[in-house]
Amino acid sequence: MDEERMVEEIKSTEAKQGARGSRTLTILLVGLALALIVFAGLGLYGRVLPDQNIGGAEQSDVAPATPPAGQSQTGTVTPGQDNAPGQ
Repeated sequence: MDEERMVEEIKSTEAKQGARGSRTLTILLVGLALALIVFAGLGLYGRVLPDQNIGGAEQSDVAPATPPAGQSQTGTVTPGQDNAPGQ
């Protein structure tokens, strides 16, 4: 085979996958702008909502645990040791 036949010259714009253009840049910028608008909107929405306990303990029928009589809730718990009172 003739080596000259196998080599074909291609222009640089034809060799690239796509030409640069303002259309591609416009689409990317519009997408970025929309993402920022949504992000800002969600931030404002989160600040406007009142603080609510959604499905928390205040709406539960279960009462919080209380310590036995004569004991306080404060103290130090050390892992790996028997932390029972009176020992």
